[in-house]
This record gives sequence, structure tokens and C-alpha cells, in this order.
Amino acid sequence: MTRTRLAVVALVAALLAGCGAVVRVAYNNADYAARIAAHDWFDLHGEQSSLMRAHIEDFHAWHRREELPRYGRLFGSVADRVARGLVREDVEWALASGRERYQALAAQAAAELVPVLATFTPANYTALERKLAEGNDKLVKDYIAVDPAKRDRNRFKAIVNRFEDWTGPLNDEQEALIRTFVRAGADVTEARLADRKRRQRELLQLLETYRTSPELGPRLTAYLVNWENARGPEYARLARAREEQLIQLVLDIDRTLTSKQRAHAVTRFRAYADDWYMLAGQGRKEPPAGMKTAVPGAAAAGG
Repeated sequence: MTRTRLAVVALVAALLAGCGAVVRVAYNNADYAARIAAHDWFDLHGEQSSLMRAHIEDFHAWHRREELPRYGRLFGSVADRVARGLVREDVEWALASGRERYQALAAQAAAELVPVLATFTPANYTALERKLAEGNDKLVKDYIAVDPAKRDRNRFKAIVNRFEDWTGPLNDEQEALIRTFVRAGADVTEARLADRKRRQRELLQLLETYRTSPELGPRLTAYLVNWENARGPEYARLARAREEQLIQLVLDIDRTLTSKQRAHAVTRFRAYADDWYMLAGQGRKEPPAGMKTAVPGAAAAGG
């Protein structure tokens, strides 16, 4: 379930590597992508499909209206902080802000999902279990059943690409910092997988137990919003340690940025802030100031 979020959460994260035009086109079609994902995950039919479509459209409208302006302010603030050089409090603030925005998304997604979940049949649960199992198998294939050296190379490349999306090409010193980060970190994948499977079992039990109960909404919201607090002790310990290492990596990379790289990052963050504001504005129903709303048929009626 946490991989779906009506597809919009994942979409927002994925779009950060694209150009402005791609961001705008993809976001404006996010409701369609979410419907495809929902059918894939839940095998919806008949009235379920219509109901899910209506709630996805409501979710998308809410996200455009409420969240995109917040993204605009958030990315603008990040640009200002990067421009002056990061300190630890900046990185911690960014992580906390990301968690806060995720929690808002999760709470709204739960509210929109509950009416659909109340219609679930055994076939829907079977489809969901299948998709969860597929995701677990992919995690094993990509990260566990892989030669450790190859896994480290893949992680190194992925992290380099993520940074270069924002800074432009990295230099040898910066790549060395990332290589050290990859090598120093304990592999949390197996602990993550075990914890994930436990949480998936809890989700399925929650949905089946409270499907038609008034408690479904609050319980699903708590499940989605409080995902970090629900981690098992071992995985929570490893995740906290890895986050601490990530914070230090970001600070180390920032310390080594050239003026060109810093300017590139600031420009990128400000461009995304503009994109979020533009997309939010596209969802407004009221006409711009000074413009009148045309009344259909007025001209033909002589009005």
C-alpha cells in the first residue's frame, strides 16, 4: 500500500529529475497514471473503477490546491539555503519538511481510499497480495541476490546521478565522498525486507478486519502516517544510522561545491518552485482579476 499513495507521491519524487515541461505535462496527467496504478494493484471492476476514479480526481485536485503552493515555498527556501551554504540544521529541516508533506499526503490518500476499500472482495485482496509479493521479489532480485561489489557499484551510480541532477557533473573529490558513503553504510536491505513483510501482513489484516467498520479510516490513516514509528527495533536502528550518514554526506558535498555547481543547484530549485506555483495556479477555478466569466449561450441570446 505504501508504494501506491494513489501514485501521486511517487510521481512527485520521480519528476524531480525532469525538465520543467516534463514536470508540468506529467503532473497534469497524474490522475490518469494513478487510475492505471490502482487497477494494477487492486484489480478493480465496475462501480469500483468509477468510485476510485472519482476519489483520485478529488485527491489530485486537493494536492494541486493545497500541496503545490507548499512545494513552491519549500523549494524556494531550499534554494535560499543552498545559495548561502548548508549547515546541519538546514538538512534536518529539509528531512522534517519532507516527512511533514508525506504525512499530509498519506492522511488525504487514506481518506480517499476508504470508500473504495469498503467495497473490496476476495479478488481485490488477492490482487493486492500479488503486487506486494512482486515488489518483495524485486527487492530481493535487485539488492539481496546480487554480488555485493555490483550492488555497491549500482548504489554509487544511483547516488551520483541523484546529486548530478541538481549540481551538474561531480568532480573526483565529490565522487570519492559518495564512494566512502556507500562502503561505510551497513546493508539494511534484509532488515528492511523483513520489516516490510511484517507491515504488509498488518495492512492486509487491517483491511480485512475493518473493511466495513467506521474504524477503517482512522486505523488506515495511522498505519500510513506513522510508518517510521512502526518500524521494528533493528530496522529502525539501522535506518537512523544511515540517515545520519546521509546528512553528513550532503554537508560534505555542499562544502565541496564549486561556484558553478552551487549556482546550478540554486537555479534548479528555483525553477521547480516556479513550476509548482504555475501548476497550482492552473487548478484555480476563479478567472484572473479583471476578466469576466463568459456565460454559455449569452451571445446567441443577445445577453
